[in-house]
Amino acid sequence: MNYFQQVIKVADTYVADHDAISLNWSWGEALLMYSLSLLDDGLGEPRYLPFYRAYADHHHETGYTVDQSDTCAPVLIANELYKKTGDEKYLEMTRAGIDYLKHEPRLVEDLINHNGHSRDSRDYPKSIWVDSLMMSGVFSAIAANDFNDPELRNFACTQPRQFAKYLQDPETGLFHHSWWKILNRPYPRNIFWGRGNGWVIASLSLFLNYVDDKDARRILNQVSAALLQRQREDGYFDTVVNKPGDNYRESSATALIAAGWLNGVNRGYLDKAYTEPAVKAFAGVVQNIRHAGEKAYMTETSLWTIPMFLMPYRLKFGPYPGYKYIKKGENISYGVASLILAGLQYHKYQRHNGSAP
Repeated sequence: MNYFQQVIKVADTYVADHDAISLNWSWGEALLMYSLSLLDDGLGEPRYLPFYRAYADHHHETGYTVDQSDTCAPVLIANELYKKTGDEKYLEMTRAGIDYLKHEPRLVEDLINHNGHSRDSRDYPKSIWVDSLMMSGVFSAIAANDFNDPELRNFACTQPRQFAKYLQDPETGLFHHSWWKILNRPYPRNIFWGRGNGWVIASLSLFLNYVDDKDARRILNQVSAALLQRQREDGYFDTVVNKPGDNYRESSATALIAAGWLNGVNRGYLDKAYTEPAVKAFAGVVQNIRHAGEKAYMTETSLWTIPMFLMPYRLKFGPYPGYKYIKKGENISYGVASLILAGLQYHKYQRHNGSAP
């Protein structure tokens, strides 16, 4: 079984193990559904369409809210479904996301509070998170392109540059997890979360598929160069990339970086020198898939990781234990999504460049 077939087996296992209508209208499930739609496109067949359509139909019927970055992410799959079916209910759901991006109050410049006006916004400091580059930034580029919307395109083009202005560390080139308005600085400082930087690589690479933006291309190359120095010998990246030997390797970060690098090489956003490190990262994750009979499980994916002030990395040194001690799981929705994104780009590279595992 080659690497791409193993990715399909993981996707099949996730679908077999979950009831689509039980899954939340939230970012992890949304990215999984979006990746399954892209996988259908890559396979040339509607293999997973009933699953992600049931997900969207259920939330359309029972009610959905777009009130923060995490609940904006599901409109990615609504937009995919509208393009595939022409059903107006999916257009309605997509427009809810567009309306959120156009009209939600800005926290700083053109950046939206990560928690929007949701209930979570009452309990957490007003802030921007690196996650939003994927959860809403990619959708802004896709929708600007799909609907030929100049206003949305102008908004989309502000996002890479402004996220970098507030979150990118000038010394390392890596992205901090969040920026808090009350502190007027990134938080936590000098702790560079692997999956967060994976979001940067994967989202900016996807973003450039829809909007040609010189800032996005420049930042993609900067962060890629910074991460390349921090790749482990086994191909993985650590959950905190600047604390080698003091935390653990993390599969979703590794797959996201592989996905962004391979897409960047395939489309010319990145130098071909990233090909070997990208394949090494992807292969490392695939080789650690756990097979159980006819099922397959992506391993070593860290659970939700939130920049909370109550969890310093190491208590006696401050700030932040909360990345190092987050537990890991198997076939987590956003982990599987990252693996599918990487698998699709690997498959494209494989087709264009001859046989590979």
